[in-house]
Parts: sequence; C-alpha cells; structure tokens
Amino acid sequence: MSRSYRFDIDSAPLTRESLGIPKERERYALRKQLIQKKLNTSLLPAMRKHGIDMWLVLSREFHPDPVLYEIGGGWPGVRNAYIFFDNGGDTPEKIFIGSHEQRESLFHDVYDQVVFYGYSQEGLAPFLRDAVQKRNPQRIGVNMSKTLPMADGLSAVLKHYLEEAIGDEYARRLTSAELVVRDYRGGRLPEEVALYRRLCEWTVAWCAEGFSRRVVLPGVTTTDDIHWWMRDKARELGLDVEFLPGMRINRQGRPIPTNSPDHPILPGDIVTMDAGLSFDLFRSDYQRTAYVVRPGETEPPASLRRAFADALCARDQLTARIAPGKIAHVVWDETMEWAKSQGYQVMYPAAAGRRETVTAPQVGIYSHSIGNSTHGIGARIAVDWPVAYGDRVRYPLGLNEWYSIELGVSTPIPEWDGRAVFVGIEEDAALTERGIEYFAQPQTELIVIPA
Repeated sequence: MSRSYRFDIDSAPLTRESLGIPKERERYALRKQLIQKKLNTSLLPAMRKHGIDMWLVLSREFHPDPVLYEIGGGWPGVRNAYIFFDNGGDTPEKIFIGSHEQRESLFHDVYDQVVFYGYSQEGLAPFLRDAVQKRNPQRIGVNMSKTLPMADGLSAVLKHYLEEAIGDEYARRLTSAELVVRDYRGGRLPEEVALYRRLCEWTVAWCAEGFSRRVVLPGVTTTDDIHWWMRDKARELGLDVEFLPGMRINRQGRPIPTNSPDHPILPGDIVTMDAGLSFDLFRSDYQRTAYVVRPGETEPPASLRRAFADALCARDQLTARIAPGKIAHVVWDETMEWAKSQGYQVMYPAAAGRRETVTAPQVGIYSHSIGNSTHGIGARIAVDWPVAYGDRVRYPLGLNEWYSIELGVSTPIPEWDGRAVFVGIEEDAALTERGIEYFAQPQTELIVIPA
C-alpha cells in the first residue's frame, strides 16, 4: 500500500511549525503583497476585456461584499467605497473612501487615494459623487449577478444609495461587473499558485492524520468524533474550515448519516471524508476514502480495491476531456456518454446516491472552480441546469484556473448482495497547457485504517 495513506502513529503529530504555516505577521504580509500585485496586474485586463472603465464596490458594517477581502478588506464601516478606474495607464487608479481609519498599512500602501469621511451628516455620498463625476466613466461595473453569488454583493438599498449619490446620468451607466470579478479572481499569479499548493499539501496531511490510528479506534470512534477532531486540529494549526467536515460510513452498502454520533466505526466499514481548509484568501476542498480492515486482513478485499480503481478510471476519463476553452457542461456531457457506454447510470445531484442504498453502477460528476471560495466563481463541470448553476456550466474552462476534480462512483459489491459502495473522489488542480495538474498528491488507493 502507498506510504501516503498509512499515517504512522509513531510519527510526530502535525503542528503549525512542522507544516510551516505562517503566523499572523507573515500571513498579513503575504496577503498585502498578493492584493497589491493582483490589483495592479490582473484587474485592468479584466476591465478592458469586458468594456468597463470603472469598477465600484460598496460595503457596509455587518454586510461586507463577498470580494471585499480580496481588494483590501478592513472594517466595512458605515458605508465604504472601493473604486477602480481605468485612466489609460498600466495600472488602475485605486480610491478608497471610508468612514473609519483602517488599522492596517495595506490601504495606504495599496490604494492611490485614501479618504476618511468620519461620522459626518452627509456621509459617503458627496465623496462618492465627486470621485465618479471627476472621472466621467462611461460604464460603471457594480457587483450584481444572477449567476455568481460572489459577484452579487450590492444590496438593493446600497444600489439605491449609489444611484442617488451619483445622479441619474451616471446611474444609467451602471452595469454588472460579474465577468470582471470572475476574470479578476481567475487571473492567477505565480505567488498565488505557490501559496495555494502549500494549502493543498496541508489539507492532504490533515486528512491523512484524521484517518490515522491516532484519531480512529474502531469500535469506539464515531464519524462525529473525527469531525470534531478535524475542526479542533484546524484551529490548532492556525487554519480554519469554510465548510464543516463531513464523514460518512458505508456499511456493506448501507449509508449511515453524516457525522453520526451514534455509530462507532467498525471493521469492514468504508468511510468517506469530505473536508477542506481555509488560509487567508484561499480555500481547499478534498475527499478521501478509507477502509477499516477486519481481523486477519492486511488490505481491503479485492472487490473494494476494484471499486476504487473504477472510480480512478472515471476520474481519468473526466480529466482527459478537460481542456482550456472547452465549455464546462460539454465536458460533463462527453464524460457521461462514456459512463453510459460502460453501463453506468447517471447520478444527478438530486439522486442522493451517497445517502441511499444503491444497487446499480452509477457515476456523478460535480466538478467546480476552487480557490477563493470552496465553490468558486469560474466554470462548473456539471449538468446544464441553469436553476442550480446559472451560466457557470456554460462558461469556457480557463487556462491556469483552478478546479476541484470532484466525482462519485457507486459500484455494486457481490459479497454485499449487490449493494453498492460509494467512492468519492475530489482533488484540487490547475488547468495548464499540459492539462490537469494536481496541487498535492492525489489518492491512488484506499486508505487503510487498522482494526
């Protein structure tokens, strides 16, 4: 069995120091460097591509815009404005107008103009009006989107406030900035790639320890226990989770509820882990599948090993069809045609294949962009269901953008009376000119949990 998937109880536990996870000062310096460089190199091409000469983001206390942290963050204040203007130069003009003085140097280091208006009676409006009218933008992009929640931060009330502040003439020039936000996020810097690779490596190590003998004692430990260990461990490492870790037992083809406190893990169980970590600007998303050996076993039964190999085959069929510029749902369509030719049923999102007993071979694919949020802003490789995914399944896949290669395969097991085992596959990867390249070592065989 692979070394990667037998976590040695005699090895030292993971620590922030052993993984090299930056502490707060270094973490802040990394974030400031990334924001400054990205605003200066990635934003203007995105604005010009979509014909927007001013991008205007509004935010307020207790209702921050989803992209706020990526353009500086800080205290959202009574009402704050983050304005980016194409004045014809090599970098956008960057203006920050806020009610409170910010307590980090980022704003003065990154923005060209910083204005604090305090608790004045007129508030943000006159400063906002002046900033817009002096620059006379022809198309003002704001964060409104039917398709992309991450680019839909402008509330109805703030939009009305903005329109009143800048006047009717400029209000008529407002348009959605959703594609600017998408392409700004997707325009990855080498520094982002290096840091995200580290996060993925930390995630894989964290998942491996979560399935180790240090954490799992068959007959005693529940999936709920692993869930809470992973949350505690993330905090101990100086990291966090954007979504809660999910652990599910498949017991001879019968799924047990996620994170159940009532079902100890037993020999013969298949356990699937769905978990990810967050570090500052970035989020990871991984799945791992383990088998608890029975007394006398040294490896999983041949039928389960074949089931895992079948899942890897489906993964490779998917990734072989992923290419820059290809429409996302077309990749799903083509891969599902292959799956049906092999005798698989299509597992649609509503089919709940992981939660119900299944007796037929099935494949489900739900790959998504990844990086600044778990379900990212870019293309999504899934069925073309606009009500669920909007336009994301109709976007082209982007060169050098990041994707979570996510799928599930159900394979009937003869010794389980034909009930199926579900194998979840999920690996974070970059789409390069050479195809899919994983950020961390992908799982190549079932993880073994000793009895």
